[in-house]
Amino acid sequence: MSETDRRTPWSWLDEAYPYAIDAVDPPQRQAIEEWLGAAEPDRVAEFEAAVRRIQETMADLTVFDSVPPPARLESALMRALDRYDTRAHPLGRRGAPGRGWHLRWLTVAAAAIVAVGAGVGIGVVIERGNDATDTVTAQQVLDQPDSQESSVAVTGGGAMTVSQSKSLGAAAVSFQDMPALPGDQAYQLWLIRAGTPKSVAVMDGAASVVTTVDVADTLAVTVEPAGGSPGPTTSPIVSMTVG
Repeated sequence: MSETDRRTPWSWLDEAYPYAIDAVDPPQRQAIEEWLGAAEPDRVAEFEAAVRRIQETMADLTVFDSVPPPARLESALMRALDRYDTRAHPLGRRGAPGRGWHLRWLTVAAAAIVAVGAGVGIGVVIERGNDATDTVTAQQVLDQPDSQESSVAVTGGGAMTVSQSKSLGAAAVSFQDMPALPGDQAYQLWLIRAGTPKSVAVMDGAASVVTTVDVADTLAVTVEPAGGSPGPTTSPIVSMTVG
């Protein structure tokens, strides 16, 4: 293994994420590309494959309902920056992208966290068998001939609307006019199947998300500590069983 490929404690593959979504400035991009030019061919091939996967995944994310970032996100980012040591980053040793590089990457990552964690209408990947997958978006659910919409009031104010397509096995779930929670709390959406809850999204009061559903599944929302819980810790403020 060459000295170029010894990247401790950071993996050489860590650079694929900011590189794929253009979260690096020109000097940083040049440093990565210089590293690629000196790396072993199998490392380069794996790096390029990771970049393609990341770009394809980001292209599949479909936002259909903008949600403001949670107030707690800023403090989480600042804590991450405080923990970051630029000396540990391999590119930091070569070209000192350092804190600025990491801040830019954390900002982009935060956008993805908000999109996924707050549930802003991201597409859901559904396995179709034989290793094939489809990415189903909210618009696809709404456009299906068999799409059916139902709304139910939320305890404390607001409403949950579920648009379900049985042919896709998916539902687009959106929330309207739900009260804002204190910074140490969040809404959490659960999919309950055969009595077992599975977390779908941790979100603010105005959010939309796509999830797989089956007949007799229940969608429910609880109020949880910020960041969510492994399982519901409070009684649901709204629930709906899909048909």
